Amino acid sequence: MKNVIKLLSGILLACLLCVPAMAALPDADRMEELGERAALAAMDQLKFSKGDPNVLVLTNAGRAVVGGQTTERAVSGITKVSGLQNGDNTLWQVNRADWKPLWFYFYNKKSGKAVYLEPDVASYTKSPAELKATPISKTFSKVVVVTGDLDKMLADTKVGNATMKNLGDASSLVPIANAWAHGAPYDLMSCVMLHNHFCPGVSSGYLLAKYVEQEMPITNDTSYVVISCPMWCKDDIFPILWDLTPGKGGHYIFPLSGEDEQALTEAYGTRPAGIFIRWDGQQKTGRALALGFQFDSTPWTGPSWGEKPTRTVEMVQNIGNPGDYVTVMEEFEVNEQMLADLKNPANNPYVVVGMLCATSA
Repeated sequence: MKNVIKLLSGILLACLLCVPAMAALPDADRMEELGERAALAAMDQLKFSKGDPNVLVLTNAGRAVVGGQTTERAVSGITKVSGLQNGDNTLWQVNRADWKPLWFYFYNKKSGKAVYLEPDVASYTKSPAELKATPISKTFSKVVVVTGDLDKMLADTKVGNATMKNLGDASSLVPIANAWAHGAPYDLMSCVMLHNHFCPGVSSGYLLAKYVEQEMPITNDTSYVVISCPMWCKDDIFPILWDLTPGKGGHYIFPLSGEDEQALTEAYGTRPAGIFIRWDGQQKTGRALALGFQFDSTPWTGPSWGEKPTRTVEMVQNIGNPGDYVTVMEEFEVNEQMLADLKNPANNPYVVVGMLCATSA
């Protein structure tokens, strides 16, 4: 009798566990259908065939939650129809707040054209059968076709102005797509997805990281510690490239007063970017580089919207030469006490290492 009860209990438990999965299936099918329809619409608008390596799709599918439904299966739908996928560096999920609308952005670097789509909110409550019966043209509340090639936009500012106006908040996708088209590597693209836009600031973090890897390569029992001071967009590079986060440790982010930043810039001829330490956990010693970063200061004469994307693309094209941007301000050894002092938010790290006087901190 006990065995029968156990068997029946097991069957009941299995049935209960199946209920959420079965209930979620229609929503998942709906999202996959939306991804398929986005791909079909883009293939029609941009005239590309399945698996075209010249086409990039950016989306917040998997990040957005719409009508109480997660959206990750839309990615499966995109890949199923278009052949675009992350493993081929042709599909990327951009980090956005989960309450933001679901969107898709397809860019054809061969033609320079792009299309931005947002599903109609009615799509989120239609049954799979109702959705399949809906014409693709009625699936999306927003379909915006633009010239997304930065060179073409700059060559004809009327075209560029129209692109930026028509995309609105989605214009932040233009630098991502253009940097990708100019060879942004996979690991840098991964960092950009966390940061959610491509700018000179996040590019500077990548160049700083690559400089450190050249000058202080990781060996047995060593790891990196980053004292980011001052903070800027560069700091979103290190969680991806080096698995350093403020939560897990290894990455410590501190502000720097304008007065102290100016004093360091005047003293060393470059903008301070932080202190990078290769720490030996066994020996309890480390080597540190206080690095500066010099952005391109050439006066910009083009449209205001064009400067950051242009600088970004230029930096991507020059990522093999981090020394063109990075300067060693100071190099020194670190012991346990100094490391503890550098991690302490009550301290100015540049005072700790003697680069600033305590009175100026």
